[in-house]
Amino acid sequence: MRAGRKLSPNLLLVIIVLIGVAIAFCPAPPGVDAKAFPLLGVFIATIVGVLLQPYPMLIITLFGFFACMVCGLLSYSEGFACFGQGVIWLVVFTSIAAKAFVKTNLGHRLACFFVKKMGHSSLSLAYGLTLSEIILCAVIPSNTARASCITLPLTVSVSESLGSFPSAHTEGLIGRFLSLCAMHANQLSCAIFLTAVASNPMCQKFMADAGVHVSWWEWFKMAGIPGLICMLNMPWIMYKLSPPQIKTIQHAKDIAEMQLSAMSSMSKNEYITVFVFLGMLIGWVFGDVLHVQTAVVALGGLCALLMTNVLNADDITGAKDIWGICIWLSILNVITGKLADLGLIQHYSSILERRLCGLSWPLAWAAISVTYYMARYVVPGNVLHACAMFPSFFRMLIACGVPAKLGGMTLAVITAYCGFVTPYGSSSCPLYLNTGYIGQKLWWRIGVITTFAYFAIWIVFGGIWWKICGQ
Repeated sequence: MRAGRKLSPNLLLVIIVLIGVAIAFCPAPPGVDAKAFPLLGVFIATIVGVLLQPYPMLIITLFGFFACMVCGLLSYSEGFACFGQGVIWLVVFTSIAAKAFVKTNLGHRLACFFVKKMGHSSLSLAYGLTLSEIILCAVIPSNTARASCITLPLTVSVSESLGSFPSAHTEGLIGRFLSLCAMHANQLSCAIFLTAVASNPMCQKFMADAGVHVSWWEWFKMAGIPGLICMLNMPWIMYKLSPPQIKTIQHAKDIAEMQLSAMSSMSKNEYITVFVFLGMLIGWVFGDVLHVQTAVVALGGLCALLMTNVLNADDITGAKDIWGICIWLSILNVITGKLADLGLIQHYSSILERRLCGLSWPLAWAAISVTYYMARYVVPGNVLHACAMFPSFFRMLIACGVPAKLGGMTLAVITAYCGFVTPYGSSSCPLYLNTGYIGQKLWWRIGVITTFAYFAIWIVFGGIWWKICGQ
């Protein structure tokens, strides 16, 4: 085969199937159901298919789901029951409701407001973009939506207005710095709120399956303080690692002011959106007291937006990307759950427990967490990483004596914010890469360096804070 020639989708599909078949015929160890390795073969083949992408992710997961059903690895009731899980509908309802921020232009208004107030220097401008992410991540449960519709267009607009163009090789003026800050803010913000990204409710569900219940408020209480400290230190870290040539600026505030003026005053639909999402936040915070599930709160918010005509039926039926997420998220979720039921995860957890039995739980916690983090270099996407890795690693932590809530939240935080390490680590990362402001080499180098900085912040401040919280 000539260099640079790509394999055809059908040939890639054959390779994926052969990988799955090879794993399926591995003998099951004692105490593990005979269906475990065939199901693992389908699961690994699905993951490899997502990595190689001979077809879109939705199609690959449907192939895997069909294989599980036709081979008897999942019963009819087990397979189709996955589409009724509350965590899936939480993601769907909140994602559709969040379209109101884009449709009403409220999200862009908020971002411009922060830029206007803090745009007198490159560093303060970066803090403005970071603060806008902190606000938006509380109510928009998709880092991709926040990046593609709000933060990234504003970042590019400001950079270009200051003469920073990748095509002219002037990205170093300010565009590279702002893009790095915006991208890292987009990733780091995912850890702060339970509803900030789709993988967080998945991790919450996996913890609940093991008897560990984390409410919306408990999540924020544990992750909010160290997450905010991490985000507020990030622009300064980027300023040292990739300093912009332009230090003091005036035009950014003018651009934000011009865009705000073009929007006129806040519309009725924007006010409605604000009140609806404030109501949803209150419902999520006090959900345990009110005995209302987070998915029900999200559904109520969506209904309110529909009843007030902020959103309409076309916004629901036209949300193809969200319904696609609903399908493949449900499929991956049911397969990982079945693998646990068949005893495969417990088997390898017990092996790791025996290997780490001589270590104290803090050392085991550190070793397993670092290994889990390193998997981000292999498995792309927050949700895929959660489905593929979280259940087994969480059970390993519990088996090694790590406090369950501490271990679960550690893995959940790593799942949420570590997408920055690679250009494919999260679905929003390619958007920033495609602007041309951040080169591949710089991306990887910054990812390695900031990993140590962020881990230090989480270990020091997070450790102290979690100790105060009684973990």
